[in-house]
Amino acid sequence: MQRFILVLVVVLSFALSGCNEKTAQVQDVLRPVKTMQVGEGVSSRQWVFSGTAEDALQSDLSFRVGGKIISFPGDQIGRKFRAGEVIARLDPADYELEVRQSESNLEQVRANFVRAKADVDRIRTLYERKVVSKSELDQADADFKSYQAQLNASAKMLDIARKRLRYTVLQAPFDGWVGAVAVNIHQNVQSGQTVVGFNAGKQMKMYIALPDTLISDVSEGEKVQVSFDALPGKVMDGVIMEVGIGTNEGSSFPVKVYLDNTEQLVRSGMSGNVKFLGRSASSNVFVAPSAVVGASDGSKYVWVLENGTVVRRRDVTVGPLSTQGIQITGGLRSGETVVIRGVHSLKDGMQVRKLGGLS
Repeated sequence: MQRFILVLVVVLSFALSGCNEKTAQVQDVLRPVKTMQVGEGVSSRQWVFSGTAEDALQSDLSFRVGGKIISFPGDQIGRKFRAGEVIARLDPADYELEVRQSESNLEQVRANFVRAKADVDRIRTLYERKVVSKSELDQADADFKSYQAQLNASAKMLDIARKRLRYTVLQAPFDGWVGAVAVNIHQNVQSGQTVVGFNAGKQMKMYIALPDTLISDVSEGEKVQVSFDALPGKVMDGVIMEVGIGTNEGSSFPVKVYLDNTEQLVRSGMSGNVKFLGRSASSNVFVAPSAVVGASDGSKYVWVLENGTVVRRRDVTVGPLSTQGIQITGGLRSGETVVIRGVHSLKDGMQVRKLGGLS
């Protein structure tokens, strides 16, 4: 009996030893995973684009009537004018004659109108006394209405003639300066022909071009900073006013930036740079779509590889999907390594074996 018990103990010892070896053997088998190192996306790099300043309010001024320029104070580029000040004058002689003729015609028609009105009143009184016939009253009333229509037309013609006389004076529509001169003094100009280019200067605009990979992240009303080579150390505030929906030459999208130029330091033609605020400090990164796992509660997470062998669950905030991958707006930093294959079989703290990574 004792011999049997001894044999049984020996057998059990060998069995337990075999189980321990098998357990150790299982623990030595590490789950293989494929990883990638997270790098900064395009949106986290500094956005600076160059452009040339232009006057946001620039007008080509012209006369509304034709004639000969007899006075031209605005024939000097850069000369400043207040709103209402005279930039140029045409010879008013012909238009003054039109006004006098219209005034004379109006007085003649008014006299006829007054006489016709008196005739109507007189004939109506006679008709009521049955001295004249109804046809005579009708004729007098028709003459009165005719002269009344002529009086209204003559008054309008006089108003038009006076306006044409006023149009011989070209005035500054707002405070600004002459940016270009298109004609000379004593030159005959036509109605609508450009005389000067007039700039306000208080608000400037710049056009910059953005590639298709960035245009979707730009919106109207976004604040930017603008600096100019000619104004070292001076940074001006700007705002995105228009975002192009179609590409221009070079497959880039035009973006219009407005900036306040109340100090009038910026002149049309100055070259400068537009800096988008907050882009350089962004922590946005991109990962492969397969790296993001969805939890039952709707949250998203990834597996981050630590010390080269251990995976840890990391909750992340997910942005839009692009050609670079899924944008991670929170929870990950540039330089970290995440698992992109085998993510559904992992547990927090599990040791894994890295097969190879993507950078």
